[in-house]
Amino acid sequence: MQLDYISKMSKGKRIPKEEERLTCLLDAMECTGNTRADLLFLYRQEKMGRSQWQCMEELIRIIQQDVVEFPQVSVSPSVSGIPDTDMTLDNIFAIYACIRKAMINASDSTICLCTPEISLEHLRYLVQIIHEVPYRRLEHLFPLLQNQTTENTLDNLRKICSLKPAMNYENYKPFYYYVSSAESEAKKAGLLPNWLITDHIAIGINFHTAKGIILRDAQQIQLLKNSFIQERKIAKEMLFCSDLNAYVKDVNVMMNEGYVTHNYYIEYSPCLLHLIPLNVLKQQIILDGVEKEQLLSSLFQRIRHMETESMVHIFCISGLRQLMEQGRIAGYPDMLYKPLDPAMRLWLLKSYYQYMLHTPHSCICVKENFVQLPKHISIVCSSNVHNGIAFWNNTSHGLQYYILKESGFSQKLYEFCQFLENGNMAWSQEETLDIIRNMIVKYGGTL
Repeated sequence: MQLDYISKMSKGKRIPKEEERLTCLLDAMECTGNTRADLLFLYRQEKMGRSQWQCMEELIRIIQQDVVEFPQVSVSPSVSGIPDTDMTLDNIFAIYACIRKAMINASDSTICLCTPEISLEHLRYLVQIIHEVPYRRLEHLFPLLQNQTTENTLDNLRKICSLKPAMNYENYKPFYYYVSSAESEAKKAGLLPNWLITDHIAIGINFHTAKGIILRDAQQIQLLKNSFIQERKIAKEMLFCSDLNAYVKDVNVMMNEGYVTHNYYIEYSPCLLHLIPLNVLKQQIILDGVEKEQLLSSLFQRIRHMETESMVHIFCISGLRQLMEQGRIAGYPDMLYKPLDPAMRLWLLKSYYQYMLHTPHSCICVKENFVQLPKHISIVCSSNVHNGIAFWNNTSHGLQYYILKESGFSQKLYEFCQFLENGNMAWSQEETLDIIRNMIVKYGGTL
């Protein structure tokens, strides 16, 4: 390295294009293990670029959101009643009090929510109301920026992060459409771009959520509703709902399409389905009759697929601990199967250790100070841009898998998996093997 090159690095004017140069420099500086790891991590962030790294951070927030996580905001909890005539609203508390009351009064019908221009802060207010009041069906129509720049995608990820808590409700239906940055700025100048529409009332809100209007005229309400329906028809669904059987089939279809370099699986505990003997799997599943046969058929197909594909498992130490202490594996809800007995848990852990030895770089154990994986998620990600986050809920229709998808989101999810594989947010293979060895011994086994 030239002295001038090193001088520019020390002043923050240049970073090495090749990571190998940096590692050589760290060797020459005799950096300790922790300092070396921190500098490598910061180098990878710097090389990625600020906006790209912010996308990764936002994606981590979305992944970490649990089913019980809701925005902590303060909104006036009650309103005496909504006048029977048209009127204006001149402050945020009156607006959200009226929205709450209107949603409660329309709990037995479909509610239309359109938010072309609203700040993230006030979007979180709406999400809290969605969490607190009952409704039969709420259709939410909103724009995302065209994914032409990393900054646009970052804005979209922030909006998705704000809306994600509402997606845990079976009656919340999000629809999105793309706009350019110029179109988005133009709409902010609109008088009342945001609307909540029920069968009997329409509430219009300005961009700053400081002014609003209540409409009671049936003809005006119907015109607004018709306009909403037409726009929703050409919008895209963001959330797809299915049962477990359909979800497994969807994963198989996605993995069979197009050019695939790696298949990434992000789950709380390792993806162990392909290691469990089929006779054990049959015994563990609680379902009966046709439902059980359909599930087994889908799982057998999934297992055959997993045996031939190039997989990378991403999990956390807490998930491994749950496997050994409770006999639970992530990716499938507890109500579907009986806990694995201690002997089978130990056998599985030893089998996974051997799997890691024979398939280098196929397993990534994330450091939980960087990424905390919830128990209910199951992310399947490939180089096909159909990736999404799956999470399950108990609904009035039984157990349902919800899959969150959008093209910019999907692309960043794949890039995030690549970063986990090559970055410094995970334990090395040798460190992971050492963790598993210690765990095997702790629970009474030997290698």
